[in-house]
Amino acid sequence: MTFGGFTFASEVPLGSIAAFYGFSIPEAENETSLADFVCARLPPSPTLGDRITFEGIELVVRGMNGDRITKIGLELEPRARGLVSESSPATDRGI
Repeated sequence: MTFGGFTFASEVPLGSIAAFYGFSIPEAENETSLADFVCARLPPSPTLGDRITFEGIELVVRGMNGDRITKIGLELEPRARGLVSESSPATDRGI
């Protein structure tokens, strides 16, 4: 199972990734860590493989240490899976 085309440490600022890969984020999110950005959009207790979709990309939980996200995968061209924006396997599990 692939969890993202590129992998980053969870503490990397979202603004750095957005600037490098050319997608838009609100200016207020520039210094937000990838983990905080993803966690704010997932149900409680994220698990490996949970993902959010926005701006034509997906951010995927790729590494965990206990209940803390440690790695985030980035998919620039997400596969069509019938997921709506900002959904995740956790949402599909009914959590």
